[in-house]
Amino acid sequence: MRFAPPPLYTVWGLAWLIGYGVCGLNVRADYALAFRPFLVFLGCLAAAAVFTCVYIARRSRGLYGRTAWIGTVQGLAWMGGMILAFTTSGRLGAFLRELGTPEAFDMIAILSNALPCLVVGVMFLAGAASWEEPPMAITGGWILAVTIVATIIGGHALWAIMSLAGGGGLLLAGAASVLLERRQSGRTGA
Repeated sequence: MRFAPPPLYTVWGLAWLIGYGVCGLNVRADYALAFRPFLVFLGCLAAAAVFTCVYIARRSRGLYGRTAWIGTVQGLAWMGGMILAFTTSGRLGAFLRELGTPEAFDMIAILSNALPCLVVGVMFLAGAASWEEPPMAITGGWILAVTIVATIIGGHALWAIMSLAGGGGLLLAGAASVLLERRQSGRTGA
């Protein structure tokens, strides 16, 4: 079973492209984000997460042994990592919101973006090692690189970087994955 097939890259690429894009178009001059754009962003992520869970559950039926073990442990790592990332972001965000300065709101965006994306990039690299999938390693490295740039630059540009380079990169990874599958199928079928 492939860990990150094209439909997952596509769904997450669209979620990032749209979600980060909507936030970027609506972030205020003081870097604060209104509730509605944030709700759209969360909706995009939630829809992609539900799709991912259903997709993986269907593809995992009938798997046993080492493959099932690796999948279960990685699933738990994803869940635990994301819970910790969001909990930490929430706690730090509550503190920074009390400060009420533009710099504090900028830092909220930076931290609440960087922590979950750190989990995503590292989990992609771990998945690449487990499943022996070099394309996953490239994607994980790309996500980490994009997030580093967004973290360094911050401000209004963070949203555009994550939407276009992050979401666009995931969409490109999906397209490349389809081409790679076709090439491998052609070799097998020949």
